[in-house]
Amino acid sequence: MIALRIALSLVIALAGYQIGSLVADRQRRRVLEIDAWQALLHVLASDVSYTALPLGQALDSASRQAKGLVQEFSAGLARRLEGHVLLSDAWQAELERLRPRSCLTPDDVAPLLELGEQLGRFGRDEHRGFFLRCQERIGIQRRAAADESVRGGRMWRTLGAVAGVALALVLL
Repeated sequence: MIALRIALSLVIALAGYQIGSLVADRQRRRVLEIDAWQALLHVLASDVSYTALPLGQALDSASRQAKGLVQEFSAGLARRLEGHVLLSDAWQAELERLRPRSCLTPDDVAPLLELGEQLGRFGRDEHRGFFLRCQERIGIQRRAAADESVRGGRMWRTLGAVAGVALALVLL
């Protein structure tokens, strides 16, 4: 009977740790998702300004290099643009569609939403500036997310394990 209680206590403690790890993993994925957005914006800025690709072709080129949800965003954006909608409207709609599955916070998404409002309305040089400013703003969010991931990851794992042990002790 004691062995069963100890085993159950260990399972509860490990479950608490695992729950904490899930929260920590979400923070880590947020950093990776921001990195993917920064890479997309970098490619777009380069393609629009240095290779002088039209914005639609630059988006197509960048989507092939994107990863994860950002690649899904790019593919969805291309599909929407085939329907002859405004680029800014398609951008906003795709961000909203993917938001529930994204690890980004509202502060992370805000620069992307603002960028979307500007796309397709100005020339090549202005678009390059929009991409670079958005990339800078997301870079600030990335640094904060990375710090939060390191500090918060340890905290959530520890908190989960402590909560699991506490629950196990109460149940003993």
